[in-house]
Amino acid sequence: MKYILVIDHIATGGAERILIDYYHYLKSKGHYPHIFVLSGYSGQSKWTEGIENITYGSNNDEDYLIKKGIQQLSLYFKLKKLIQQVKPDVIFSFLEKSNLLTILAPSTAIKIVSVHNVLSIQYTKIKSPKIKNIVYNIIKWMYNKCPNVIAVSKQVKDDLITSFGVKIDNICIINNYVDRENIQIKAQETIENFTFLPERKYIMNIGRFSDQKAQWKLLKAFALYIKNTSENVGLVLMGHGKYTEELKQLAQKLQIEQYTTFLPFNINPYKYMKHAHLFVLSSIYEGFPIVLAEVSSLRLPFLGTQKAIPEEMFDKKTFWEECIFQSSSLEKDFSTTIHQDEQALAALIKKGVEDEIFRHKILESTALWEQNNTKKKQFECYDSIANQ
Repeated sequence: MKYILVIDHIATGGAERILIDYYHYLKSKGHYPHIFVLSGYSGQSKWTEGIENITYGSNNDEDYLIKKGIQQLSLYFKLKKLIQQVKPDVIFSFLEKSNLLTILAPSTAIKIVSVHNVLSIQYTKIKSPKIKNIVYNIIKWMYNKCPNVIAVSKQVKDDLITSFGVKIDNICIINNYVDRENIQIKAQETIENFTFLPERKYIMNIGRFSDQKAQWKLLKAFALYIKNTSENVGLVLMGHGKYTEELKQLAQKLQIEQYTTFLPFNINPYKYMKHAHLFVLSSIYEGFPIVLAEVSSLRLPFLGTQKAIPEEMFDKKTFWEECIFQSSSLEKDFSTTIHQDEQALAALIKKGVEDEIFRHKILESTALWEQNNTKKKQFECYDSIANQ
């Protein structure tokens, strides 16, 4: 079968990683996949090394409204042309721009679109009620038009139904799994740019330094925790993004720079995860964060915000509720003021670092989900839709 896989961009995000893995899976099964990237260029990402069939629609995203509209029209025609050339049996898209273009493009191929975020929270940044209403109506129309909508978690599905009025029959839930065996092998590789001290317990976070990931909340919670513990602890933040300098400055203002390490994004984060004591996801929202599937495969305890930690990873909702905190403020805040939700996170971190019974229960409660945590199962679920 011939596939076109469509995505907004290929950088370091979870959706991009799924697309790349799915491309290689399809190749291994004897299919003919082609990737269409809305924005980017050859060599931009190490993940695209070895990929034969990839087309870029534009070099970068336009910022101005008129130019952005022209760019989207151009991308539509480029995708349409590629469809005419490839004549795919399946078009599979990731993220909202790609999903919209895929749904609009004329084709007899089976169309599958995937939603990777809780969209009602993602679009809270839209301040104009009129524009927000237009966006909501577009989302409702596009996902009601396509009968094959993949939601990466239960909360993503529930949000599509309750916030946007998408028909329940159009949506199926397929969690983001990982290649557990490959991760465990890569975790054995040597670290060259940092030394994990054996006597120190490390708290870790991996992700873009952005509004969504909200690492400033973690820094503040860590600063409060470290004042109230006798434990030898450290914080490791891995990633890059527009808030790199602001986060480093906040660590200095909080007087925790000697306990905090910022590491650049690494294509093999598993060798770092292996040495962590606790993983904390401070994101204001997530769909189904692949990093948690990776953390789970290494049997590292994790906790985080209510909208970032998927409930279905736990065997009991009541225990899931013990592993999360409610993020009450959505706006970025690089002041040293520690808010109520950050105080709650500090208490949760203390429990996650120091309470061995609690730590064991996290692993015990997620063990059943971990048994199903195989990339093969995820892609077999994709195949069942493509082959219908």
